[in-house]
Amino acid sequence: MADTNSSGAQSLVIAIGDSPLHSTNSHHLRLKTRSSGHLGLKLKQNDSIVAGNEPASSFFLMITGQIECAHTSSTLLVNNQLYCRYTFSYGPDWIVSHGVTSGITQIAGSRRAMSGNYSDQEGKGSVNVWNFPIEISFQSTNTYGWPRLCLSVYGIDFLGRDVVRGYASILLPINPGRYTKLVKTFRPESGTAMQQFISWLTGTNPEFLDSKITATGEGRELTRVVNENDLKLKIHLLITRKEFASFGYTSSS
Repeated sequence: MADTNSSGAQSLVIAIGDSPLHSTNSHHLRLKTRSSGHLGLKLKQNDSIVAGNEPASSFFLMITGQIECAHTSSTLLVNNQLYCRYTFSYGPDWIVSHGVTSGITQIAGSRRAMSGNYSDQEGKGSVNVWNFPIEISFQSTNTYGWPRLCLSVYGIDFLGRDVVRGYASILLPINPGRYTKLVKTFRPESGTAMQQFISWLTGTNPEFLDSKITATGEGRELTRVVNENDLKLKIHLLITRKEFASFGYTSSS
């Protein structure tokens, strides 16, 4: 709709929305063309000029890194084959905006640890090296249910069966930066010696139906676990944050 005011300027009014143009709730864009050829742009919302960028609708958490290796202080596992599954556990307010939430590494044979490369115990034990990459991005409006990384290590026994070697769970670092984590693992244990013998004989060792149970304490009150052969996982993480300050979150010193 075009009109002409007393000064001779022509105005073009574009209505946005379903409300009438002259309603107090209407939002409209007014383009003014003057006789001098000057073009001006004015954005009105409830008769007030809106300036600046729109506030962020959510904050972002980006994680990249790798599952480097598994280390054990025992030398009896040399030539054993291990692989690792990983998955992320997070709250209902979190959404995955990029990447995958789970993955599985290749099978790696173990070898004797070299001096201080893969553990805090120089030259002791054995390692299984994977160097498996991790990359994922989350977005949310609430820090409740901060993501955790859940890990499951499996091995192949002398009959070629897949058996669980250990579970682990770590809370992703809150502050941005580079981190190296050496994570201890555990596995469920049978309640009696007879059940343990039967589990070993049949190759059906106790294991969790869902590895995400390691990220919560719910339903684990009566679970018996054991740390077998001091199995540890070495993880490298790079944490990047965006728009946290817009929601009032700041890094601690």
